Amino acid sequence: MSIGDFEPLHVDVDCYTAAYRVSGSIATRFERVADIVNLAPASHLVVERATVSEYAAPVATLSAPQVLLALDELLFLVVGASRPNARPEMRIPKRAVQAQLAIPPFRLTGAVHVSVGSRPLDGLLNVTDRFLPMTDVAITSGVHEGLDRVVAALAVQRRLAHLMLVADDERPDQLLADVLDEETARSWFRRRSGEGEPGAE
Repeated sequence: MSIGDFEPLHVDVDCYTAAYRVSGSIATRFERVADIVNLAPASHLVVERATVSEYAAPVATLSAPQVLLALDELLFLVVGASRPNARPEMRIPKRAVQAQLAIPPFRLTGAVHVSVGSRPLDGLLNVTDRFLPMTDVAITSGVHEGLDRVVAALAVQRRLAHLMLVADDERPDQLLADVLDEETARSWFRRRSGEGEPGAE
């Protein structure tokens, strides 16, 4: 059986851009969230039975049978349900490292998985895949607080992240709050939206 003979999976997804959230389903041959976007066959994802909402006007939603979403503009993708794990023979031994990515207007706090024996930054920078998987992720936004949520897994486009932080290798139990306090993190996003300028409260 060739690769093209596999029946596609229909996966529920939430796709986040800088201004829009597109929810619906996509047809894919892949099970892992990062593979869905890293191995996408075209420049756009086809989201079926889609609902589009704009962060600036969350109650004004639009429904459409299909929406084409440019992969270049996709900040991150969340799958609606857990997908099966990779087959054991394809698994590379990895360890979880706590990380935080600032990808305006969002902040993602969760775990990235790096090869055993490598540095955490290698897992963020020295990989060829455009989208990086994260697990147990808290999604927050200082600009749009109604978008806050926690998800089991997502795939984030690394090149669009403005800042990336990882916990110290020598202190794997170190909290990200010890590295970057909450108010400083939120100030990144307020500045992006025009708030937090000199003289602002």
